[in-house]
Amino acid sequence: MNRLSKKLTLFLLSASVLGSLNAQETLIKLPEQYSLKQAQEYALQNNRTVKNARIDTELAKKKIWETTAIGLPQLSATGNYQHIFKVPTMNFPATMLSTEFVQFDPNTGYGTTSGVSDGNGGNIYMNNVQGAEIKLGVPDNLTVDFNLSQLLFNGAYLVGLQASRVYSQMSDQSLEKSEIDIRESVANTYFLVLNLEENVKIVTQSYNNIMKTLAEMREMLNMGFIENTDVDQIELTSVNLSNVLKTLQRQVDAAKDLLKFQIGLPFENNIELTDDLASTLSRITLETVEGRQLNIENNITYKIMTTQEKLGELNLKREQSGYLPSVAAFYRHSEKLKKADFDFTMKDIAGLSVNIPIFSSGQRNSMVAQRKLELDKIRNSKALATDGLRLEFINARNEFRTSYEKFINEKHNVELAGKIYDKISIKYKEGLSGSLDMTTAQNQYLTAQSNYFSAAYNLLAAKNKLDKLTNNQ
Repeated sequence: MNRLSKKLTLFLLSASVLGSLNAQETLIKLPEQYSLKQAQEYALQNNRTVKNARIDTELAKKKIWETTAIGLPQLSATGNYQHIFKVPTMNFPATMLSTEFVQFDPNTGYGTTSGVSDGNGGNIYMNNVQGAEIKLGVPDNLTVDFNLSQLLFNGAYLVGLQASRVYSQMSDQSLEKSEIDIRESVANTYFLVLNLEENVKIVTQSYNNIMKTLAEMREMLNMGFIENTDVDQIELTSVNLSNVLKTLQRQVDAAKDLLKFQIGLPFENNIELTDDLASTLSRITLETVEGRQLNIENNITYKIMTTQEKLGELNLKREQSGYLPSVAAFYRHSEKLKKADFDFTMKDIAGLSVNIPIFSSGQRNSMVAQRKLELDKIRNSKALATDGLRLEFINARNEFRTSYEKFINEKHNVELAGKIYDKISIKYKEGLSGSLDMTTAQNQYLTAQSNYFSAAYNLLAAKNKLDKLTNNQ
């Protein structure tokens, strides 16, 4: 028994230790790594704007069936309970013939000579006798009516059925547009993070070099080879670099938070980007990107405008269908729990209902005219959007060309500034150059780096915009 108790205790301790370790593992949030494609795919599943667009598509599908069901058989049941405090009654008097030898109650006042002899010298009298009392209802009753209806013809219903399907198509296109927009936004933010992280690496390297140079110069100052001014100048540069580095690190954190927001990742999660900025930039060529052409019919904005035009045409047809008659069939069956002695309720009724519009004082004509004007407005907006897309494509291509040329120039400037900085650094260590030259070269190199990363981001953003217009995401 003791041996069994020890084993049980050991098992429980082991389970508690493992449980605590598993709990610690769940508390520690490991960085989640994403390539650009993975980040975009994650956003398509978790971005709330895209989720809402996806819900809209489901709502549109439900709307189709809602509209379709209007033209299908409709069955309903209605129950009605009623209580009559005083049930009305009536009776039907009866007529009776009798002879004078039959005695009647003289108080009734009934009985008149019919003028007919009974054959024995007596008269035959006509007397009214009060009939049995008939109730015209029951005190408590429950009535159940079953109604079955079927729409046979209605022009507005037929047009509405077509419009619901076009509306569903519009929802699908809105979802597609949301996905395209989020892909572009995620790509821009993703490249912004890569850009800032590379900038941090460069500034960190420069800061480390400056700190190393500053340490060497302090030793030279202690040995009396240089003056305090040279050391102070380098120290001032190091402080400025430290501030720049802190600012860049905060910008990286802010850009990562924006990326988390866009893809739907919780802010408390860590995120690491796996794509390489240099390799991404190396794959961009002027000839490849500029060779793309705008296919206006494949552009999502043009598709949406075309669908809006279809909806405008259907709205016009719906108003025009108001001139047509509407036909419906119905059947009604009634059941009562109790029936009165005198009941004329029909249990089963069937029939047709026809509604023929005749005169509306010009209301229908006015509504048709409004739908025509709205359709003209939609077509004008479509033509305007088409011209706008063509102009946007031309501007985007020119913007890409300008960004590419500036990127190439800034890349060359960085190489030149780097060479100058390296040479000045060597001369400075050899005592052939002053601290002012060293600081100038350092600032020039950092400015060139900043311009390079700015040009790189503008190039990537211009490419993303051109990819979006040409459906090349």
